[in-house]
Amino acid sequence: MLTQRIQAVQPSPTLRFTALARQLQAQGKNVCNLAAGEPDFDTPEPIKAAAIRAIQEGFTKYTPTSGTPELRSAIAAFLSKERALTYKPEQVVVTCGAKQAVYNVLQALVQTGDEVLIPSPYWVSYPEMVRLADATPVEIRMDPKDGFRLTADQVARACTPRTRCLILNSPSNPTGAVLDEARLRSIAKVARERDLWVISDEIYSQLVYGVAAPSIAAAAPEVQPKTVVIDGVSKAYAMTGWRIGYLAASKEIADAVGRLQDHSTSNPASISQKAALAALTGDSASLKAMTQEFAQRRDLLVSRLKNIRKISFVEPQGAFYCFVDISSTGLRSGVFAERLLQEALVAVIPGEGFGWDSHVRLSFALGRKDLQEGLNRFEQFVGGLSS
Repeated sequence: MLTQRIQAVQPSPTLRFTALARQLQAQGKNVCNLAAGEPDFDTPEPIKAAAIRAIQEGFTKYTPTSGTPELRSAIAAFLSKERALTYKPEQVVVTCGAKQAVYNVLQALVQTGDEVLIPSPYWVSYPEMVRLADATPVEIRMDPKDGFRLTADQVARACTPRTRCLILNSPSNPTGAVLDEARLRSIAKVARERDLWVISDEIYSQLVYGVAAPSIAAAAPEVQPKTVVIDGVSKAYAMTGWRIGYLAASKEIADAVGRLQDHSTSNPASISQKAALAALTGDSASLKAMTQEFAQRRDLLVSRLKNIRKISFVEPQGAFYCFVDISSTGLRSGVFAERLLQEALVAVIPGEGFGWDSHVRLSFALGRKDLQEGLNRFEQFVGGLSS
């Protein structure tokens, strides 16, 4: 008999539809994958070379649970240079992906009876992680007319005496929305007044287009002691499979997460840590080139979607997603996505997993030729639906 805790956990729709698309591709079907949650670029050669060198030099044993000292120092230096954030290496914990960082922090911070505020649309795993910590996720539904951006008033209205944490994700998955400094400062004011912890998931912070994506801990330094910054190398350096994320927080939180990892995963892979070190300390040319390509793909996507009837959307400012309103088609997101995949061989992610059954998420993490073809099929499919 399974526990009630695990029975309550829903499977990830992003992973399910990605797997379905790959199954069809394995059958020889020409699927246009607009569902991908990872860059299509290969990991840059210098990063791969660092990993190969680590193997050749025998760096294949356990490391400290919270990461190697050199990687923790490099992360602290990176956060100082790129994010204007000051952390000591001992305040940094290296994790098996940013996902584990979020999970571990929630395990350390919340418990039965606590409430965690989650702006919606949200990344699919946030509510499930909160429930696994025996706490209650509280959705704050954002307004597309305001670009899906959280406001301080919304946070204040959602707070109760049981509110413990606020999760921020900027740039956002699935909307690509970015919170600017002024908005972050106003949110920080409420967080401080209500004595909230802020979990700031900044995994897409280096993938922005014409805007900056500041950290709330830098925009409002007064909340840094009660802010946990989450990041990693998966998205910006095309290293999703290497499974290296990290968090930066107060020493108390960092130590608590380290103890949790002592008894769960132990250290992240030693070889991957060497690769992450090369990513954070190496030449940023590959990152710049990838971001420029993503910007061109985003522009292509936006220009095409503007000409498709029955849908609407908010232009993404970061990440590599666009959250498209399909409510005018009369289909729920799961049905829409299933039919689109089976009838047009285009994979997208239904919005129900993000808390919005009226939307689907399109990714532009694929080459422009394939993106064009996917959008051609998407447009033809939507046009063929009865109003």
